[in-house]
Amino acid sequence: MAAKEAVAVAEPKKKSATPKVDAESMATRQRDISVSEFFAKNRHLLGFDNPRKAMLTTIKEAVDNSLDACEEAEILPEIAVIIEDLEPTRPASAKSSRYRVTVVDNGPGIVRKQVENIFGRLLYGSKFHRLKMSRGQQGIGISAAGMYGLITTGRPMAIFTKPKAGQPTHHIELAMNTKTNRAEVTFDKEVKDFPPDRLRKLSAGTRALAEQSGFLTATEFPTGTSVSIELDGKYQRGRGSVDEFLELTAIANPHARIVFVPPTRVTEDDEPDVLTAAEASAAAVAKVTT
Repeated sequence: MAAKEAVAVAEPKKKSATPKVDAESMATRQRDISVSEFFAKNRHLLGFDNPRKAMLTTIKEAVDNSLDACEEAEILPEIAVIIEDLEPTRPASAKSSRYRVTVVDNGPGIVRKQVENIFGRLLYGSKFHRLKMSRGQQGIGISAAGMYGLITTGRPMAIFTKPKAGQPTHHIELAMNTKTNRAEVTFDKEVKDFPPDRLRKLSAGTRALAEQSGFLTATEFPTGTSVSIELDGKYQRGRGSVDEFLELTAIANPHARIVFVPPTRVTEDDEPDVLTAAEASAAAVAKVTT
């Protein structure tokens, strides 16, 4: 009779004892949370719920800062808002696109040593402890806009600031470190031109305004600040749009001059661009007359 083969039976594994949780073990897991790290994970609390609202919030914060700075320095505000479409070949039905938002003002400018704190730290500002009406108070807005742009595009903020007439302009590019709530400067150089010459060469419409001495001239902007943020956004017209906000801001601040250069790209749900339509009409008239 054949010998029966021995069958090895695996012994059941003993369950490892679960370490007991007590107050001391819980204390070792406590961590400090940076305010910027919190807002980076909860950006909807700052008004960056969706691409359309993110663009509106970014422009609102920058324009509010410009108006406050000009009024505090008793300067009649000259503000230019420029939106550049960086993905002009995208499908017209795309939910969002990459834009560069630039806001330029003729305010008092910012001293070099304060640039990192103003644009690269949340909850840093000069208005929180003052009992005076102002558009912003907490020192969150423009820093949060730069943080949103960094999260969605990976690009730092570009700042040009000229605090004194006849002096060089500081060109700084910086990104916020959300863990430390501090700015990391990636570019720092002194330049001569302010406002930046690049802004006067964006389209035929802005070139025409520049030739008429009506758009970002050095005479009108002896001092000031320019802020550029690349972000994932959506430009639309209508209710709750950038156009409506700037129109209402101009009505509420008749002492300010606001120039708006919209993106030339027209999406499916947009009306034809007014500037582009005017240029096309002028070209058609010129063609007929010749």
